[in-house]
Formats: sequence, C-alpha cells, structure tokens
Amino acid sequence: MSTEPCGEHPTVDPPLVPAGRPLNCIVLVKQVPDVSNIPEDAWDREKGTLKRAMLDSILNPLDLQALTFARRITETDANSRTIYLSMGPPQARETLIDCLSRVPGEAILLTDRAFAGADTVATAYSLACAIRRIEREIFGGDRRYVIVTGMQSVDGDTAQVPPQIAEELGIEHIAYAKGVEVQPDLAVTRIGPQGTEIVRPLKYPVLVTVTACMDPLYRAFHLAREANSGEVREWSAESVGADPARTGLQGSRTQVYRIFSPSEERSKACEFVHDPAELIDLIKTRYQAAGSRSRTVEGEPYNLDGKTPTYAGEFWVLAEREGDGIRSVSLELLGKARELAAGLGVMVGAVLPCDDAGDLPQELIARGADKVYAIEHPLLGEYLPMPYKTAISRLVCERRPQVMLFGATPMGRELAPRVAYACSSGLTADCTKLEIGDYTKGSLSLVGILKQTRPALGGNIMATILTKDSDTQMATVRPGVFRVPPPDPARTGEIIRVKADLDVKQLRLRSVAVESLAGKVSIRDADILVAGGHGLRSKKDFERLLHPIAEGLGRLLGGNAKVGASRIAVEDGFTTHDHQVGQTGQTVQPRLYVAIGISGAVQHISGMQGSEIIVAINKDPKARIFNYADFGMVGDIETILPGLTRVLDGAPA
Repeated sequence: MSTEPCGEHPTVDPPLVPAGRPLNCIVLVKQVPDVSNIPEDAWDREKGTLKRAMLDSILNPLDLQALTFARRITETDANSRTIYLSMGPPQARETLIDCLSRVPGEAILLTDRAFAGADTVATAYSLACAIRRIEREIFGGDRRYVIVTGMQSVDGDTAQVPPQIAEELGIEHIAYAKGVEVQPDLAVTRIGPQGTEIVRPLKYPVLVTVTACMDPLYRAFHLAREANSGEVREWSAESVGADPARTGLQGSRTQVYRIFSPSEERSKACEFVHDPAELIDLIKTRYQAAGSRSRTVEGEPYNLDGKTPTYAGEFWVLAEREGDGIRSVSLELLGKARELAAGLGVMVGAVLPCDDAGDLPQELIARGADKVYAIEHPLLGEYLPMPYKTAISRLVCERRPQVMLFGATPMGRELAPRVAYACSSGLTADCTKLEIGDYTKGSLSLVGILKQTRPALGGNIMATILTKDSDTQMATVRPGVFRVPPPDPARTGEIIRVKADLDVKQLRLRSVAVESLAGKVSIRDADILVAGGHGLRSKKDFERLLHPIAEGLGRLLGGNAKVGASRIAVEDGFTTHDHQVGQTGQTVQPRLYVAIGISGAVQHISGMQGSEIIVAINKDPKARIFNYADFGMVGDIETILPGLTRVLDGAPA
C-alpha cells in the first residue's frame, strides 16, 4: 500500500504483483457540455462566451471509449473490480449513472466547493488524492490496478490532467492507446512518436489514456434500473486528505485572462463558390501568386520601456528529434522564441535530450538558439516518458528559464504536463498564438509576461491564459502555427553538455513491438495534399474519387501531390495510418490543402492549419472546417468531385 502523504511524489514503487491476481480498473469520467449541439441563444456574441448552463450535459465522448477499454481488461476475470470516479458538482452524478448503465461497477463522485476554479494542476492533484483513497480502502492496498480515461475532454482539449495525475502518483502513463490485450499479460497498443507500438507495463499501477478507437458500449435497461437505485458515494476534499492550498482556484497555476470568439482571430472569411471551374481558377491564381503568407497575425514587438519584467531567465524550446534531424515544430518554436525573447533582451536556449547530440546543436544554433543544452544518456536515445521527464525537469528546476515551449505533438502533449507538474509550473496546451505583454488587475501588476492563446470548447471559443505562482511559464504549441526560420550558418552559440543521472530501474514500460512510420508514405513533403474524411463513405470511393483530384492538381500546378486522410477515415479502413493528418497523425504545411468530407475536428485542424491555401468541400454548410478555409464548396461529393476531375482533365464541367 502507498503510504506517502498526498502532496509527495513516491520515488520507488513496490515490485509488480505476480500475474494471476485480478486486475482492477479505475475509470476516470467527466461530465461535459455537448459542444456538438450549441443553441444559437447560448452564444454571447459580444463577449465571445458560451452560456454553459444552456448546453446539454453528456459523458465525455473519449471517456466512453475508455469505459470500453476498461471493460476489455476486467471482463476476463470475474473478481476484477471497476470503479468509476468523477469530479464535479452534484449533478455530475448523472454521468456516473450513465457509466453504470453500460458496465456494472462502483461509483464515486468527488464533489466539494473547495474544488471550484481548479485548473489542470489542481484537478490532477485532487483526483490523485481520491485514487490513493480507493487504493487504500477499496483495493485494500493492492496496487495491481489500471487507471483508464479518455485522452482529453471536449470542454478543455488540453490532455493535461491524466499525465499530471500519473506524475502526482509517481506512475507510468501510456498515452494514445488504441487497443488492448489482457492474456497472458496486459499489452497496450498505442500511437507513439515513432509509429504504432505495443507496450507492457513493468509495474502497477499504470495510467492509460485512450484515443477514439473502440465501439461504444450501449446502455442496458436492467443495468440502468439498477444504477438509478444504486449508491453513488460522495467524497469531499477533506475526506481524501487533500491539502486546501493545492485544490481549486488556490491550487491552480494558470488563470484565464480573456475569452473571445474565434472569429476575432480570423483575418478573413471563407469564399464560397458553386462552380468547379471557378474553384480551380481560384486555386490556380492563388497558388501561382508570388510569395507565401503567414496564417498568424502578429502584433507590434514588445518594448519594456524601462519597466522591470516580472519573470527573469532564458526562453527555452524542447528540441524534439525526428530521424536524424529536428522535428519542424521545434524549429518553428525556436524562431518564435527569438522574436519573443528579443523584446525582453534575454537569450534563447534549446533543450536536446539524446544519446549522442552529433551535429544537431549546430543546426539548432543556426535556427536561432543562443545556447544548446545537450542532455546525453543512453536512456535518452529513444523517447521514454520517465527518463525524459526526469532529465528535463531536473534541468528546468536547476536553471529556471522564464519560458519553456514544447511542440503539441504526441510526445510533447504526453511529456510537457509531467515536466510542468514536476517543476510546479503552469502549462497551457495547444496554443495557436503567443505574445509578450503586461497585465494589470486591481493590485496585481505583471510586466513582460507570456500571453498564451488557445481554442477551447471544441474550438467554439478562444482563451488567453496566463501563468501564475510559477518560476517558469510553459506552453505546448500546435505545429504549423509559425514558420520555420531559415538557417543562418554564420550564427554562433554555446553548447552545454549536461550529464543526466538516470537509472535503468526508472523504466516501467517495455516495448514489445513497433510498427515504425519510417520508410512509409511521407505526406509532410507534399506541395499539394488532398485529404479525405468519413464523408467518402468507403475505401473504394476514397480511392476512386480522391486520387484523380490529387493527380490533376499536381499536373495543373506542377507540384508534388499526395493523398491524406482524417483519423476517422483511417479507422474506417479507407487508408493506412501513415496518410493520417492531425494530432495523432502527421502535421503538414503544404502550399495547398484540400479537405474533402472532413468536418474539421480540433485534432485534425491542429495538423493542417499551417497550410498556405486551404480548400474545404463538405455537404454540411456549418462544418467547422470552413472556419479555416480560404475557399469552400457545399454539396454532395459524388457530384462535386467528378466535376472537379473533368475540369482538371480539360473537359467542361
């Protein structure tokens, strides 16, 4: 049994419980507003906010996927127990009843006014305290259990709470899970930084976050009847031993500075056309226009004007490796960090975890780094969550940069929350805009701070967030938001070799199989990318309708054209994962991106919004994809696509 106080991080786990014992599950679920069906009068257009009380409440969709995932673990042993845990107001009891109506189990609602206003750090801490009580009182100290939850919730989209729970508990986190096998031992199929891999936990407990990958379990009438008459235990902050200083608003390390409508961020509206020939002419004219444009509107450079900044220290960027080079999003962030740091007169550093840095520090210096912190150790050759977190967080705590930026890649979204939590820092996820500015409210005056803007509520609102009560301001930034700076071979900088004190005993996961993306189709280098979604209806239609469009645009524009896909299209079997665009696929920045039958989920937008020209074709005129498109056509793809193909082939539409 864990005996650590709730606020301390355990450093050594007990040995793995021998196989053959029941494997219990704690399923974390959340009640969220239904952002897919927002009434018009729920939107305050002047303030750019939603009246959340007017929205229906539902079980977070990815948590429903997690419920299915957990059921596959527990159904193999009748002695396994399933505990549903939710944190929220008393009405969140409905979410737990929903879970019990699908799969029998036990339900606990963590509810207390002390939790109000919590950010991800305070939420993770409170839930971890409840998990420790479950382990102690319900599991009798047995640590052979799995915590399962959705990758993120639709009202926040941060994906920060689960890894921060894992950090508080000192356990391993398996992110982007898409499949599970229980016999003979637990094996999780996940989407990793280098491709699809199968991993086995070496120690329990372990936390697993699930992406959309499974058929949902439906409610059963007899289970619903039992659930409504059954017990839902309510626990308070005091009952789980939570420190009041670490819960709710008081324990939060970020605060919302401004909420506004996404329309205020867009510099233009989508131009809708009705004729295929007209669309092709518009694409050709725009494509051949000289120069490229940035999709990010920048403000005036920040000037201190003699004021003393609130924060001190360097601006750091995590340099994420890809093959033999540096991932493009890290280079994008180096360019942005230089721009931001210039206004404060501070240096830019790149943090490079690796086994052998080779020539990579020189590349980082050429792209804008003044210093490169090369953390070299054999355990850092490939991405391993615990060694990476330990090495980076120790360096951050020692040097205390004022800003640290991560790419919002699968690796960054898994790693950054743990580093931030370990360093007692605030973190803002999936930013689309960064700027330096001042903030004054009452007696509070902040100078030269990082203002971090990100979408929320499924992209229906934008929020600008500030870090508070932290030495380092941290953020993950979506790939493709900023441009990669051109290299300057003449630049000089300092390479600082950092010795990492790591132990192989830190390894708590074992990778047993990897299906690498290396050598497969690379859609990142395409000049023209034609991507299809669920609207293509079948693999046959996907191939029959998309490939002629891609080939025709390639001939017309003289560019390298390829075919991509949304996550749902890949999961439907229309094409393979190496064609997938989005958060769990590849990030692309082609000169021309054509989205066909793609609705525009936040996870997909994050992977293609850096494209120079975006064209959307969808039968739904309200599809979110049109919010990001330069040109759009509304209608049935069975009619539109053959017309486009005829135009591209030189025949009249």
